[in-house]
Amino acid sequence: ILRFYGEEKEICAQTAEGSYTVRQRLYELEQLLDEKTFVRISKSEIINLHFVRRLDLGITGTIGMQLKNGETAYVSRRYVNHIKSILGL
Repeated sequence: ILRFYGEEKEICAQTAEGSYTVRQRLYELEQLLDEKTFVRISKSEIINLHFVRRLDLGITGTIGMQLKNGETAYVSRRYVNHIKSILGL
């Protein structure tokens, strides 16, 4: 699983093969998943750190995470300090 994200009042799990709807809410998934592998980066997204290709640190303090599938996920301001502490930045 690359990431979990909210879309149109549903929670989806994205894999290399496609996206699938899951029944749990993000806060429930956050409690179930390994916190060293899956990290919440915004109100509507949890990503798998094993699938992050690179980080783009913006001058204004934003963090863009490019995933191995080519998509970019952005860390919301609320979660920037948490992500920096996890990644040791």
